[in-house]
Amino acid sequence: MVTPPFFPVSLRKLAVLSFCTMGLYHLYWFYMHWRHVRVWNAGRDFSPARRTLLFFFFCCPMFRRVRAQDARVNGSSSLKAGLLALGYIAANLLDLLPDAWGLLSLFSFVFLLPVQACANRLNEQMCSAPFDRNASFSAWNWVVVVLGTLLVVLSVVAVIYETGK
Repeated sequence: MVTPPFFPVSLRKLAVLSFCTMGLYHLYWFYMHWRHVRVWNAGRDFSPARRTLLFFFFCCPMFRRVRAQDARVNGSSSLKAGLLALGYIAANLLDLLPDAWGLLSLFSFVFLLPVQACANRLNEQMCSAPFDRNASFSAWNWVVVVLGTLLVVLSVVAVIYETGK
C-alpha cells in the first residue's frame, strides 16, 4: 500500500468520530495529516506531535498546505483555508462559553470537512497505486462511538439540568 499525500478518511467517519469524541478525534486527525506531510516531504524535519498539540497555531498552515497542493495539481483551488481555520478556531473557543452555548463547539468539525474533501480528492488524483481510503469503522471506532455518544448525551443532560436550576 502506498502512503497518500494527506490522511485519508471519509467525511462521514470524520464527522461521526469528531462529534462522538467531543472533538478529541481532531487531535488524531491533525497528527495523521502532519505525519503524511512529513512522509511526502522527506527533507522536512518537524514533529507532527508538537504541531498537533499546538493545533490552534498550526491548523491554518495545514489547511493552506492542502489548498496549495490543490492549486499545484488542479491549477487553482477554491478552498478558503484562512476562513476555515478562523471558523475552526472560533468554533473551538465556543467551548469556553457558559451553558448550552459551549455545546456548539461539538460542531467545530464542519470546518474540517471541506479540507478533508479536498485532501481526499488530491489523494485520488496523486496516488496511482491503491491505498486505504479509511471509510469503514473498525471495532475500536464503534467502541468510541458508543462510549462517546453516552458522554455527549450526559453532557447535554447536564447542561439542561444546570440551565433549569
